[in-house]
Amino acid sequence: MGADQPLDIKEQILCAAEQIIEEFGLGEATTRAIAQTARCAEGSIYRYFPDKHALLIEVMWRRYPKFLELIGSLPERAGSGSVRKNLEEVAASALAFYRAILPTVAGPLVERKLLLELRESFTRTHTGPLKSFTSLTSYLEKEQRLGRVSGRPSAGHLAKLLLGACFAQAYLEHILGEEARSGDDRNFARETVRSLMEGMTPKRTLAPAESAAKPNGKTKAKAAVTA
Repeated sequence: MGADQPLDIKEQILCAAEQIIEEFGLGEATTRAIAQTARCAEGSIYRYFPDKHALLIEVMWRRYPKFLELIGSLPERAGSGSVRKNLEEVAASALAFYRAILPTVAGPLVERKLLLELRESFTRTHTGPLKSFTSLTSYLEKEQRLGRVSGRPSAGHLAKLLLGACFAQAYLEHILGEEARSGDDRNFARETVRSLMEGMTPKRTLAPAESAAKPNGKTKAKAAVTA
C-alpha cells in the first residue's frame, strides 16, 4: 500500500479498539478482539503500542482531547483571566469527560486483574487520573502564591473537591439517569465553583486604626474579588 500503510494500520487498530469499548466495554477489548475487528495480525498491535493499556490510553486521548488538553495546560494559565471562569471551564469539561468515560472504566472497577494491569500501566507510563488532580493542584497553588486564591485551604483538597464533585455528578447520572441531572452543565459548573470560591476568596485584613474605628470593636471585612 506504500509509505502510508503503517499509519493506516495504526488507525484501523485505534478505530477497532474504540468500537469494541463503545459496544461491549473495556473488559472485552482484548488484543485478539481488536486485531480481528481491525483485520490485522494480533502482533501488529505491538508494532505501535507497548501493550494493550497504552493503546487504550491513546484511545482515551483521541476521544476526549478537550478536557485532557485543558487540564494539562491549566498551570500555565495561572494569573491570567478569571480564577472563577478558569475553574468553571474545568468543571464543565470534567463533567462531560467523566460522563463519557464512566461506562468504559466500569470494567476495571469490578475486575481485579484488569484493575491491577491498568494500575501497573499508569505507573509505567506516568499517565492516569492522578495527573488531572496534580495539574489542577499546581494551578491553584500558583494562584495562591499570586494572592488570587486564599492560602488557607489546601490546594490539593480543593482540586479533589472540584473534580470529585464532577465525577460524583457523572456517577449519579449514570446510575439514576435524568433524575440526577442538576440543571445544564454550565449551571452545575457555575454553582460548584461558586460554592468553592466562598471559602477560597482572600479576605481583606483591616489595618489596626481602621479596626479601632469600627463601633463596638466589630469589623466587617469584605472579601477581595478575585481577578
